[in-house]
Amino acid sequence: MDTRSARNVAHKGRRHGRDLAAVALLLTVFAVAAAVLPEASAAGASPPPETMVPPAPRPPEIRAPGVPATPAAGKGRLALRIGGNRRWCTFPDDRLVRPPDEPGRQAKQGGEVFTFGYKFTLAAVRRGDADTVVMLFESPAYRTASWRPASKVGANRKPSPRAPIIVPEGDSLRRPKQIPKAPETLVALWEPQNRCVGFPEEMDFDLDAGTYDIYAAFDLLKGDGTWVHRSTGYLTDVTVEAARRTRLDGMINMGPGSDRQVEMLSSSVEPDPGAPGPAGS
Repeated sequence: MDTRSARNVAHKGRRHGRDLAAVALLLTVFAVAAAVLPEASAAGASPPPETMVPPAPRPPEIRAPGVPATPAAGKGRLALRIGGNRRWCTFPDDRLVRPPDEPGRQAKQGGEVFTFGYKFTLAAVRRGDADTVVMLFESPAYRTASWRPASKVGANRKPSPRAPIIVPEGDSLRRPKQIPKAPETLVALWEPQNRCVGFPEEMDFDLDAGTYDIYAAFDLLKGDGTWVHRSTGYLTDVTVEAARRTRLDGMINMGPGSDRQVEMLSSSVEPDPGAPGPAGS
């Protein structure tokens, strides 16, 4: 090999070495970047948004109907003032009358639903016109239960086996069989978010002049779609005068357990602010 050829071979060797060194350096840079970039991204990225938890449903609140500042011509103002904690609640089994248990039949243990909803009404009957009921206020129907297929609420499961029962010789024990519900069988599902309702302190209404009997009632919706009275209160001989204000004091109070008060207590026609006072005053 001549001198020129030897120089060419040496030059190619040096260039190949430089290429290998450059490739090695590039791979090192990529390796460092791969290790650093995820940490930098994690440090600079904003934290994942928290899962939004919907607020718990609030119990329904009855709002007072709006009325003008003064009653219309010929009418008087009936001003209901509600005392107590102004709260009324119902229960899954809120029947006023419950049928007696059949002899020899084991009483069912809680969990049955008979109350499917309720509503509040306030009505007046004018003396001398008993056939006409003036509906002062009627709330929406608040639903507390609905019919659902057993498969949707997990009510079609077979009962878990119970421990064996030892029966003394000569005695007999009759126990009703627990039959699992079919998936399509409708069962009552209790929906407790509406079981309590709140009231405002004041509710005002306008009536024609006259003497009235005032009635307040909570009615229950049964599973068959019919309504029955559950809590009622009334007051007779409530006087309403044209362009005057009659104060009606009532009570709606939820006590311990199932103790509830729904009462109309007293009424009085308030003094006419426009009437002249006693002589000399």
